[in-house]
Amino acid sequence: PPTPTPTEPLAALVNGEQITLAEYEAEMARYQAQQSAAGGDATNYSEQVLNALIERTLITQAATAAGVVVTPEMVDQRLAELRAVGDEAAFQAFLQTNGWTEEEFRKTLETEIVTSEMIARVTADVPTTMEQVRASYIQMDDQALAQSVLERARAGDDFAFLADQNSVDRLTGVNGGDLGFFKVGSLLVPEVEAAAFALQPGEISDLIAVTGEDGKTTYYIIKVTERDPNRELTTNDRYDLMQATFDEWLKGLWENAVIERFVQ
Repeated sequence: PPTPTPTEPLAALVNGEQITLAEYEAEMARYQAQQSAAGGDATNYSEQVLNALIERTLITQAATAAGVVVTPEMVDQRLAELRAVGDEAAFQAFLQTNGWTEEEFRKTLETEIVTSEMIARVTADVPTTMEQVRASYIQMDDQALAQSVLERARAGDDFAFLADQNSVDRLTGVNGGDLGFFKVGSLLVPEVEAAAFALQPGEISDLIAVTGEDGKTTYYIIKVTERDPNRELTTNDRYDLMQATFDEWLKGLWENAVIERFVQ
């Protein structure tokens, strides 16, 4: 469709929906005031602020398409909850500090409610359990030592003792190299994680050589001690999965959007 003739200056068009320059400047002023109050640098946030407004618009558009409805009563309830935190004078001071009229703040609350609903919908199928393994590992910088330690481990030497004596990762080494239970995507070295999930309890990996960007090669040996096909996720692990799921959904909104920017 043709670009509509704006009735006032625009900051951006998001799938044909206007973000006015006045909205952008007001949000920019709020952001700068918050950064200044926090002791941060209040300059050069224009792209960050505009991106936030664009993303907010994308989420609202998706919510409308999904049939999400926020009633005035829902906003009234949220507003009442915030007012109950302090007295009316404190609430009015909060509005003034952030440059909001009460009607503008109501719109902000409506957006928050919409966003919360979309987060709930998008992440509804994130599991509460996942396959996890428990493993111990030994990290070494010397190939000859690593090969010797592997041979000793496979010959029956105590793995925990070998980790304590040889692993350069002292955080786990003093605990016999125990990494605890972990799901796919948890470890910092993907090659070690892949090896762990390919093993059964009691099995020891081959020597895993990983060369970093600095050209340095690190050697790993990993032993799986337990597997659980449906282990309960920790609160943090599930939150990370929910965040990743929502971020991927947001990425899709950005990739499929038609966005025109009119401010730099």
